[in-house]
Amino acid sequence: MSAVLYEKRGHVAWVTLNRPEAKNLLNGDMFIGLIDAWQEVRADDEVRVAVLTAAGEVDFCCGGDLGSVIPLWTGAREPENGIERRIKEDVGIVGRVMLKDEIFPKPVVGAINGRALGGGCEITLATDVRVAAEHATFGLPEPRSGVVPGAGTMARLARQIPYAHAMKLLLTAQPVSAQEALAMGLISEVVPATQLQARAEELAQSIAGNAPLAMRAIKQTVLESHTLSWDAAFRVEMREAGKVMASRDAREGPRAFKEKRKPVFTGE
Repeated sequence: MSAVLYEKRGHVAWVTLNRPEAKNLLNGDMFIGLIDAWQEVRADDEVRVAVLTAAGEVDFCCGGDLGSVIPLWTGAREPENGIERRIKEDVGIVGRVMLKDEIFPKPVVGAINGRALGGGCEITLATDVRVAAEHATFGLPEPRSGVVPGAGTMARLARQIPYAHAMKLLLTAQPVSAQEALAMGLISEVVPATQLQARAEELAQSIAGNAPLAMRAIKQTVLESHTLSWDAAFRVEMREAGKVMASRDAREGPRAFKEKRKPVFTGE
């Protein structure tokens, strides 16, 4: 079985981490599988939103595989095959896996079905809307192993949640429950495990039903303008709003409202 499963359901792409027998740890096959999946989402105009989840009922992802991937980066061992050589030599591979090399153009819903630790917590921060099962936990234990959460988290976390909460997670290396993560603002919702997939589907379909150009413009503006001055941020907003207002979808929405029907958005 592939380490990462990819399934398209209408306008929604489901990306599933698929190593439940190994805590869904990020190994070489999973790195390559995620890169391929994200590229497929980017390239397919029919896909308007992605859902990132994992197989199994215990672990979403417990981080990088300490027996394979991490030793490659620390120099503790040499690559043993082509995939491992690519992981060691390609300095941009983590950025593409964690969606930090450039702003990912489409919304991503995270459906966190269990423990999200280390790299699992880090990739959660790359999603936009996050719903977690009641038993899920979140943590950054890297300092206990002499390393750091350097796949985007040291830059992202304090921009996404309040500083004191971010630093508590980063410095104590202690995990928090789904309810604590919700209170911190780390995730969007908590639901019973039996309802997780259905809720993620509901959220994804809600997003997919909106105008795709509008969704892209919103995400682009929010992320690009986050650390800019007010003036610069408003310029980004006006640029993106202008693109949307010139689109066919912007004419279709009011027309459909007037005609009392559901709009048919084409992304044009």
